[in-house]
Amino acid sequence: MVLAQEAAELSGKAHDNKMAEARAEVHKFHHQLCTTRVLDPACGSGNFLYVTLEHLKRLEGEVLNQLEALGQTQDSLALEGETVTLQQLRGIELNERAAALAELVLWIGYLQWHIRTRGNKAVAEPVVHNYGNIECRDAVLAWDDLEPAYDPHGVLLTRWDGTTFKIHPVTGAQVPDEAAQVPQWKYLNPRKAVWPQVDFIVGNPPFIGASTMRAALGDGYVETLRKVWSDVPESADFVMYWGGMPLL
Repeated sequence: MVLAQEAAELSGKAHDNKMAEARAEVHKFHHQLCTTRVLDPACGSGNFLYVTLEHLKRLEGEVLNQLEALGQTQDSLALEGETVTLQQLRGIELNERAAALAELVLWIGYLQWHIRTRGNKAVAEPVVHNYGNIECRDAVLAWDDLEPAYDPHGVLLTRWDGTTFKIHPVTGAQVPDEAAQVPQWKYLNPRKAVWPQVDFIVGNPPFIGASTMRAALGDGYVETLRKVWSDVPESADFVMYWGGMPLL
């Protein structure tokens, strides 16, 4: 780095001061790295967050190597205690199983890095902490409660569950099984979901075309979504609701 090069051309106290200035700049970057927060609002099993963790840890390793090259020992670095942690990574996932898997994937990645760089003895107990950084909820729509939806004659409204298929008796192709029905819902006190305050957003939001949203998500959900997000055109695909989210 430039400051280290300048220090090499000096001697005595001037050299020491310039080296201290160089270390301070690297520490400043390290602090920024350790306080950077990243969100994947459709994290699934955590692939994007896992890759983000790998990159953050790789950058931190380069920072620590640079500090050591500038005369700061690893022992003194360890005493400072600041490091990249899983608390910087936030995720939102609707599927409960996927949300739990995402948290497990991140812990495995973090512990693998920790053991690879510091050894088994460096792993403190308890090994896993509940940081609550993976939230299991809808990422674009929030509500207080759900009620079954009925038509004007009091008949429960249902829809195809979106996942169950059957073999067409003539073509042999897989087609939606109309017998696989799930209730339609009425959303109480619906509002825009709020995302945690972060520095960067990563991920791959779900893509559902505007013409297939009702079949995939249900009339109740789509009508509520469009009412709450009145600034989004009804012709927009589902992915468009993932832009411009309010942050905590």
